[in-house]
Amino acid sequence: MEPDKIERIERLFRRRYRIKKAVNLAVSALIVVLGITSLIFIWNCDGDGVMTFRWMTVDGTAFTTAIAAFYIAAGIIEMVFYTELTNRGVYYVRLASAVAESLILIVVLLSRLPFSPEKMHIYRYDMFNMHLLIPVLTVLSFILNDSPIGKLSFRQKMQGMLFVMLYAAVILTLVVTGIIPYEQIPYYFLDVEHMPVTVSVGWFVFIFVLSYLLSLFLSGINRRLSWVWFRNVARDRCLNDTGIGNIG
Repeated sequence: MEPDKIERIERLFRRRYRIKKAVNLAVSALIVVLGITSLIFIWNCDGDGVMTFRWMTVDGTAFTTAIAAFYIAAGIIEMVFYTELTNRGVYYVRLASAVAESLILIVVLLSRLPFSPEKMHIYRYDMFNMHLLIPVLTVLSFILNDSPIGKLSFRQKMQGMLFVMLYAAVILTLVVTGIIPYEQIPYYFLDVEHMPVTVSVGWFVFIFVLSYLLSLFLSGINRRLSWVWFRNVARDRCLNDTGIGNIG
């Protein structure tokens, strides 16, 4: 390949890289704004104080908002120095955030079905953001932006369940010890004192299996779609269409 063509490809690659990072910065900034305003809204509107954080949706929003804020800082550094700060640890945290938000979205959609015992209202500002908008933005940001770390093993896919498992362990402990009173138990299947054991266990198995499948799916589609920004970057037509082929 001619040296000048290699240089043109590098220029186009860098241009698309900066576009990719700029788009993700904008999405991350939107997630931060939506997350912070939604958390403030639900805190003031519901008046439950610290008990507001008994809901996985609220905790997931706080977690995702914090991760998005970190990614804004990291994204700026990556754009300035043309480098990737993503490592395995960061990738697992981002995957865990995407899995948690996907789970929230699925549970909300299931709750709208006629046979669901609980109907989640999503028409308030904070509810719409936390149940629909933030999950969609988080998933798209992850699968299209994060640099893959290769095909994940079973143990690595379990890392994507980190937030879900941590939430389950904490909330179950708070319910069993009575710190969260009966009338404020966030989800009916957590009422282990009055609910049949088989029902509670069945729900936990369903949630953990679904979380693992989401980790498997999201990491897999991330490997395939993360390079969509650089598709056909070496083709002459792409170089000429962008005007880079005419740069001396």
